[in-house]
Amino acid sequence: MRNRDLVLLGTVLLATTTLAQHEALFPLNGQSRPENERALQRAAENTFYLYENATQQLPLMDDFSIDRTRHLNAAPDDPGVTLTDVVYRIAVGGISTPDMAFYSDTTFHFYTDTVGVDSTWREANPIITIELFDLSTYPSTSISQSAWPPYTIYDTLTDPFSDTLAVPAADLLQDSLEVYTVPADPRTYEQNGVDVPLILWADDDAHINGTYPIDPPTIGVATFDGVDRTGLPYVTNAPTAYGINDHLTTVPINMAYPPGDSIYLSFFHQPQGRSGDTEVQTQDSLVLEFYAPDDDAWIRRWSTPYTALAPFEQVMLPITDFRFLKPDFRFRFLNYGTRSGALDHWHIDYVRLARQRAYDDTLLVDVAWVYPGNTLLNTYTAVPFTHFSNAPASFMATSVDLLQKNLADQDRFITWEASSGLDGGAPVATFGAGSNIINNANSTFTSTHAVAPFAYDPSLSTGAAFWRNTFAIDVTPDINRYNDTMRFVQELSNYYALDDGSAEAGYGLTNAPGGKVAVRFDMQQADSLRAVRIYFDPIFFPASPENASFLLTVWSSLSPETIIHQNFSFSDPDYRPHGLNKFVEYPLDSTVWVPSTFYVGFVQTTATFMNVGFDKNTNSQSRIFYNTTGSFTNTTQEGSLMIRPVLVAAVDPFTGVDDAPDQELGLWPNPAANDLWVRLDGAVGSVELWDATGRLLLREPYRRDAPIDLAGAAPGPYIVRVVDPQGLVLGHARLMVQR
Repeated sequence: MRNRDLVLLGTVLLATTTLAQHEALFPLNGQSRPENERALQRAAENTFYLYENATQQLPLMDDFSIDRTRHLNAAPDDPGVTLTDVVYRIAVGGISTPDMAFYSDTTFHFYTDTVGVDSTWREANPIITIELFDLSTYPSTSISQSAWPPYTIYDTLTDPFSDTLAVPAADLLQDSLEVYTVPADPRTYEQNGVDVPLILWADDDAHINGTYPIDPPTIGVATFDGVDRTGLPYVTNAPTAYGINDHLTTVPINMAYPPGDSIYLSFFHQPQGRSGDTEVQTQDSLVLEFYAPDDDAWIRRWSTPYTALAPFEQVMLPITDFRFLKPDFRFRFLNYGTRSGALDHWHIDYVRLARQRAYDDTLLVDVAWVYPGNTLLNTYTAVPFTHFSNAPASFMATSVDLLQKNLADQDRFITWEASSGLDGGAPVATFGAGSNIINNANSTFTSTHAVAPFAYDPSLSTGAAFWRNTFAIDVTPDINRYNDTMRFVQELSNYYALDDGSAEAGYGLTNAPGGKVAVRFDMQQADSLRAVRIYFDPIFFPASPENASFLLTVWSSLSPETIIHQNFSFSDPDYRPHGLNKFVEYPLDSTVWVPSTFYVGFVQTTATFMNVGFDKNTNSQSRIFYNTTGSFTNTTQEGSLMIRPVLVAAVDPFTGVDDAPDQELGLWPNPAANDLWVRLDGAVGSVELWDATGRLLLREPYRRDAPIDLAGAAPGPYIVRVVDPQGLVLGHARLMVQR
């Protein structure tokens, strides 16, 4: 077994040995794919889509500052999508009908002669040769197979009628595959002053993002890992699964040139980055393959093993083989690694393919942003609209620092400025102008953008506001204008946020039943708190979310510890099966008035590591505290926990938020004093009572017809679970004991 897989399988064991009673970060098992969320929500069975793409011409270039992948999210009712073919599973003599059904074993015709001596005999029904098509692929392949009518005939010879009885389970049933054609994307991409087709990549396994790499050549990379195009693990039931994961494949490229044209492909790559795991396994690798059209074969051209974190490295590859110099050439990147989560990360950047290049053509005459921005506010990335409206200037940052990079080997005269306006509207203000003219050659440098005296104008909105901020670089010459502009939307609604909305790791406490996590928020006025939004990364551990229950808690002070509210009921981490990086809203049992400085978080009731989303691109380390020993300690981790307090407001624009799911286990009465009736239809096993610190207090056989005796349970909150004979949790619910 691979070392890192042992880490995955042994999370709890690791927690009790090397990380006992402490906080930790672990790699994610799911990552955001907001651009492919539609694929999860609109997946249709028995459909296949043929995506048309325009052929690319040399030269071509992509630095991933914008997304040029073809997102395979089509639906039959999308504009331009047409039904091209219908493939039936069963055909006889080349003909298919919707009601075809056959049996794969012999069926019979029984005869009974009642004249004279009764006798019965049988004959096999006639064999029918059918063509059976594989509907999992297109073009579909088929095999010929013998089959029989799906019925048995009982025939009494002296009766003009026959009784026909259908075979109960005809196992060859008609089915069909609908094939749709999706037209080429009509959008274009400006390259060297010429419009070319926007779509360069024919698939969308890799994730185009700006937050996972460390010091990339320009803003945006393509990230390869062990999660699929929707952001969920390729394999969800085997943490040690290993193999090929993501692909990034070009559309056809016209390479019909002689080999003397000095055609080179170049790109940058980095292992791990900010989001990958640190367990180095040399069998993990990044691979580049070329497609030989005449041979219909992919040829491995380059690969590199997974290593410790390293700077981006540029690769130069000549293309001289006649097999690849064809009008429909393609190339693709793929990665080998663990298939059970966002592990073994690779990031690639600045892919270029052109003629008349040389082995030392590595210089890029380009100035670009390095990372996306996320806020013009002081401390926060989002604040409540009503709070902001009372004192706009006090919430705005005086200035913001951003990173730029000059990839050329000479100093450039670089200028910049920013603008802001309501999302969907024209800019209402320009600010943050500046320049750099010296000592910027081949370097990454910080540009400071003055924000004050600009402030978002609350009079332009009612109840909530979304401001689009645009930062632009101006430099000439420059081979790529797309990476010169960076945009983000600032939300002012009903919550405070310290994070940028994207998790790079999962945070939790190891081996800490009763452990506490708290995040400090400072407001300019006291207000009413009604809920907390938390992002939990979908992970293997716990296998059942109810094994990681917690009590939502609000403090006014951590030293001395002063709790002003703790939910009466337990909450469970809601690891979303889709909609990654979507916060789940956990309401407080009752709205609570909080002072201008307060803390929100949770007290966990078990030792399970809960994997709260952790944003490594914003640093609010000084505001994160944990307690596993009796007193709160400031975190050692640099970043922000994805926990957001929600205040009472007239407008709540937060869409797509789902409350924690209803419990399936019935308890009566609740609150209870002595006798508790437990009901879970169809359950066989045991009923358990757990207290808020994760201790098992009671286990007895589950019975619908008899109550549980709670006489020995102290007043307070509990979890009741019903488990099957193997210990699998069948249902759970929260219980309050009162006397």
